[in-house]
Amino acid sequence: MPKSDTTMRMRSGFALVEALIAVLVFSLGVLALVGLQAMMSKNVTQSRLRAEASILATQLIGQMWVDQVNLPNYAMTGGVCTTSSFAKCGSWSAAVGRILPSGSATVGVNGSAVNITLRWTLPGEAESRFDLQASITN
Repeated sequence: MPKSDTTMRMRSGFALVEALIAVLVFSLGVLALVGLQAMMSKNVTQSRLRAEASILATQLIGQMWVDQVNLPNYAMTGGVCTTSSFAKCGSWSAAVGRILPSGSATVGVNGSAVNITLRWTLPGEAESRFDLQASITN
């Protein structure tokens, strides 16, 4: 017995609804992947900047270790060296500003105790911070 015209139209309409639902599910999956890629890119950037901050801080500690006679001259607040004529402090502070976006450093020297704080801000993000404490002794 031949199928009625109404049954055939219902089946083809149902197939169209299934295809539209499949396109919707696929589109949501693609959007989720795009969001995941954006989040991964942001996390990679933040990790790279934390690594750069760590390298800068340990580089300064190494310089201070070698140059213990001038240890108080490395002190700085807000990226400005306390002893403005001390070239090593100024060049390191300039490197912080070059490498970290909107980067600034605070270096506290109290005897042989050193506290380095680096701050930077990515556009549209909250301020990030890296702290390092060390004791420079012979």
